[in-house]
Amino acid sequence: MTAALRTALVLLVAALALVAGTGGLVVDNADLSPAEVKLLFAMREYTLTYNEYADRLPGWVTGPFEGEKVNLYVQSPDGVLVMGITFHDRKIVQFDAKGCPDPIVTVTTNSETVEDVMTSDRPFDTFRAAMRNGTTTIEGNNLLGTLRSGMVQFGLRVMDVIGL
Repeated sequence: MTAALRTALVLLVAALALVAGTGGLVVDNADLSPAEVKLLFAMREYTLTYNEYADRLPGWVTGPFEGEKVNLYVQSPDGVLVMGITFHDRKIVQFDAKGCPDPIVTVTTNSETVEDVMTSDRPFDTFRAAMRNGTTTIEGNNLLGTLRSGMVQFGLRVMDVIGL
């Protein structure tokens, strides 16, 4: 797996995002559509790949969100699926279908982008394209979240400028 792919995995899940826990998927929202449940489980499976390579990822990508809660808003024809994601020790340890209270960052995207990144041969490029065209956004929910998400966005811009 290339460094770009590993970085994409982190950014998608970090951006695409954190809750110290057991590593399980908490799905206790009866309002989820079958498509949303399928997406939740697909993302959970995808994080297993991410977690295998998490220790090899650059610190500027994983460090800002270590031990923090992030909410991922995935827009779909069925509505908006809110997922709370928690990282611990650079790994994703839990998804929560109801989101996390007081997340440091909110990532917003759509189900097509999530699926495109998960199935892409070049997920990092797919994620970066989504950031560039506004399909995916990262917003800090407090001063610390704004600073940390800004670090990641700055890193992506630097990579664009130097052609990585």
